[in-house]
Amino acid sequence: MQELFPKCPICHSEEGYKLSTFYPNVQCMSCKAEWLLYEDGMELKGESEQIETRELLDHKRAFEFWKGLKLQPQEKEELIVAPMDYMGGHTEYRKPAVGYILLKPDSLSYIAGEGSLNKMNVHIPIEDFKAIEIQTTKEVTFARWFLIGAWSILFKEKKEYMVLTYEDKSKMLQHLIFDFHQQRRTVDELMNLVTYFKKKHTETNSA
Repeated sequence: MQELFPKCPICHSEEGYKLSTFYPNVQCMSCKAEWLLYEDGMELKGESEQIETRELLDHKRAFEFWKGLKLQPQEKEELIVAPMDYMGGHTEYRKPAVGYILLKPDSLSYIAGEGSLNKMNVHIPIEDFKAIEIQTTKEVTFARWFLIGAWSILFKEKKEYMVLTYEDKSKMLQHLIFDFHQQRRTVDELMNLVTYFKKKHTETNSA
């Protein structure tokens, strides 16, 4: 793959490729498009996260087709992830809330819904993000449990949570812990898009 396509045929990145979790598929390290390789061509098995490629899926095509392919990036302007229930972790927000996440190229906001008892509205500039991770109950550190306080009882069941970490205005790390209702694919999309927006923001500011 590296020899045939030094640049990704979808996004033209030179970051290279890796084996996909869906072996033996090969995945672009930049846009995450995935191919199944044959001796005389290849088949797109996983969509690019940066460019619309749905119409190209699941059709084997010759290498010449992919070499001549020219696609224009179609960036997502925003992503809404719902339902997303806040469980605790932040020093200023100790009560749970029911709401959704709104991601834009320059920021992420958590907004409590109309039916939520706790009316949260947290706005985070994209440059302040530190990490978004999926963690089990055991992986939530003692420090975070301490910050959660009385609501830590909600974390005693065995399940996965999304942990969002960012730096606030006082340069203190804050953690937002969410129940994402096992929507793993949607959370993966959120994580990848945050990484993409943050990278683009850094490149724009350093230009």
